[in-house]
Amino acid sequence: MDEITDNVGGLSLSAKEWRPGEGFAATPGASSAPSGAATAAAAEGQVTAGSAESKGSGESCNNVSGQSSWKDASSSQAVDVNGTRYFGSASSTSWEQSSRHPHHQSAAQASLGDNTSHTHTTIPSHPQQQHRTPGRATLSNAHSLSVEEYHHYRELSLQTAQEMDPNDPRHKAVPPSFCRAFCLDNRHENDTSNTNTITQQRSSFGYPTSVFRVTSTTDGNLYCLRRMDSVRCVSHKIAQTVMHQWLSDTSGRLKHSAGGGFDHPGIVRWYKCFLSQRAVFFVHQYHAGAVTLRERFFSHGQGQGVPLPESLIWSCLVQLVSAIRAVHANSLAVRTLQLNHILCTQENIMSAISLGPYGLPKLRLRINCIGVIDILEFEARKGLEELQNADMRALGCILLSMTTGTEINVNDIYRDTVQKQTQTLMEYFQFVQQNYSREMYMLVHSLLNPNSIPSSIGEIASSMAMRAFDELDGAYCCIDEMHSALLGIYESGRALKLLLKLAFVNERPEFGIDKSWSESGDCYILKLFRDFVFHQADGDGRPVMDPGHVVSSLNKLDAADEEKIVLSSRDGKNVLVVSFADVAWCLEKAYQELCSNSVTISSMT
Repeated sequence: MDEITDNVGGLSLSAKEWRPGEGFAATPGASSAPSGAATAAAAEGQVTAGSAESKGSGESCNNVSGQSSWKDASSSQAVDVNGTRYFGSASSTSWEQSSRHPHHQSAAQASLGDNTSHTHTTIPSHPQQQHRTPGRATLSNAHSLSVEEYHHYRELSLQTAQEMDPNDPRHKAVPPSFCRAFCLDNRHENDTSNTNTITQQRSSFGYPTSVFRVTSTTDGNLYCLRRMDSVRCVSHKIAQTVMHQWLSDTSGRLKHSAGGGFDHPGIVRWYKCFLSQRAVFFVHQYHAGAVTLRERFFSHGQGQGVPLPESLIWSCLVQLVSAIRAVHANSLAVRTLQLNHILCTQENIMSAISLGPYGLPKLRLRINCIGVIDILEFEARKGLEELQNADMRALGCILLSMTTGTEINVNDIYRDTVQKQTQTLMEYFQFVQQNYSREMYMLVHSLLNPNSIPSSIGEIASSMAMRAFDELDGAYCCIDEMHSALLGIYESGRALKLLLKLAFVNERPEFGIDKSWSESGDCYILKLFRDFVFHQADGDGRPVMDPGHVVSSLNKLDAADEEKIVLSSRDGKNVLVVSFADVAWCLEKAYQELCSNSVTISSMT
């Protein structure tokens, strides 16, 4: 380390400072500044002389280094002038200090004294502030997301990239306006062992149904495509009428596919319905990784689960009531309030907030398949009040299912006589009264009492207003954590943009007729900077994998920091002193020059 420090002292006195558009700065005492091809030779000669001179002053350097700690030093340098390795850079208040490499005061700093103002060095002139050493970035914290979030979103990305086998006959069931189909049916449909037959299951709507995740050839977005066969009661006129009710704006015109649909965070957006291939197709928004509420909590047996914690039930209920309230306010009815039509996704993989003894994380619910029953049962022409009352009964059954741990449908209760209904409900009510709060019991009773009309959605929303504040607090916490994650994503985006530009410019094999374009001028500076950032090594030649150095260097490059750094060629013959601002200027100039002569579709902005 002392030998390297001596070399740095020599380099600080003799290395040429490079400025964009001006070449190398003149060294005081020299007869003339080198230019053109003589610049590198002059720099090489002075580096050699400086290295020899520094060897003679090694003892003095060692004494100075022993008396001064790295906290008092204004510069930190470590350069191997023998031609193969170098590491370190000038220090500033924004630099992340490394606890891995000790910092030394250079011989130049100790010997120059008051004459430093007349000599070009790499030592910053401003005083260094005393502060604690910040933690170095590692592979776990240099990235914008935590390991858990990274794997979670990676899994979702892999799910969106899945496709069926090209020879799968189910591709024929997808209209030509969609591509990259993948079957989402909850059975062994994606097993390619038998690709000669197409099988469908009868859904809860009563028709053979197939569900696919598809990519639109029009806008390239992902959608959930539901195909229903053997439907004879649906025509184009019926589909257009129902779509007008759900998808039209205040002026009565249908919204475009990109932003259409009943827009509410608790509703899976419905885009359109159309008839093709003698089947009816419904296009809804696709949510990667979503499962139904039935699969989440009632898939352990024949509709059997466990009673859920009350705090989790209130959270789910607030979300469902909010969605139902928005639908009823638009003179519509949901009609799909069933456990197998409510999509469930985990809201925050990081926090995994424990709610009760089961340690269940906070969930995000969305009502799915809106508009489907309106089209399939259009001829029934039921009244709006009757349909909205049915929604409230269905909400009560969902609430009763979550409190009792048993899957309960509206038909399971209200298809019997009133006396039988009362007897069945009394058993459930007694269980809820014994295991949950009185507020929960009164809510279930008001929705499912067979002797009275269920409470309206407005009454239910008013009775649980205090619970909505708890959900609002959780939503704010989630927004804060997502905001922090987005800041990290932004940092990653800035770094990616710089890396792409460096990759486009560095060591390009050809540039028109100029074969040496990437090896001369500004591009040569960028090549040395690439080695400075990514190809560091210690004194024994072992690679130094320091993400903190990479992230810090890219941040300073993006900010065009005036901090000076030492760039050395691999053979050690060229040593340049430049700032991050100089490198940023060279990068932008070289990239714009490359773009002006390229045939790319669009340039980076």
